Amino acid sequence: MKVNVSCSSIQTTVDILEETEGEESIMNLGQLRERIAADNDVDVETMKLLHRGKFLQGAADVSLSTLNFKENDKIIVMGGKNAMTDDPGFKMLMQYEKHNLSNLQKTYDVNLKDVADLERGFLEKPKQIEVGKKLEKKVKYFNEEAERHLETLDGMNIITESTPEGQAKRNREKRKTLINGIQTLLNQNDALLRRLEQYQGILNGDILE
Repeated sequence: MKVNVSCSSIQTTVDILEETEGEESIMNLGQLRERIAADNDVDVETMKLLHRGKFLQGAADVSLSTLNFKENDKIIVMGGKNAMTDDPGFKMLMQYEKHNLSNLQKTYDVNLKDVADLERGFLEKPKQIEVGKKLEKKVKYFNEEAERHLETLDGMNIITESTPEGQAKRNREKRKTLINGIQTLLNQNDALLRRLEQYQGILNGDILE
């Protein structure tokens, strides 16, 4: 029987109440708690498991067959110190995201607004041309800044010999998520630069409206 486990943003599946070749069978509450703690890097002593609106309680040898489990039931993990946030590599990525990548998104948003304001044509033409040149430098600089962030993330030592395999996988997935986010911003910024260059062409008379 499969049950779905939700711990923060991590979703896993555990087979219970059946003989599994090559793996320890999970037949009682203690085994279930140990498995969930290992899969999600949480403290088995302080975590709580919520199932069908009630916390799973009892001694380690309580049989899961007495706890009214059904196929694809959901277990929510609550509490428990999460080892993921204490991992140096994961913490490094989280701090980098907080102090750098959120600002990158804000910079793009400002540039997007400035280009949209320019396109409204409220300024005199000479002023529009002047503002357009300044904006072009800002938009191009954004690409350079984003590329530097990609290089920094790629060079981060987020996995060591002592990093558990499960945590190493999470670290790699977190870095991939951050990199994908930056690449998305780069694609959007390239489109913004083309949009700005097109409007500059109109201002300079190179493109007919």
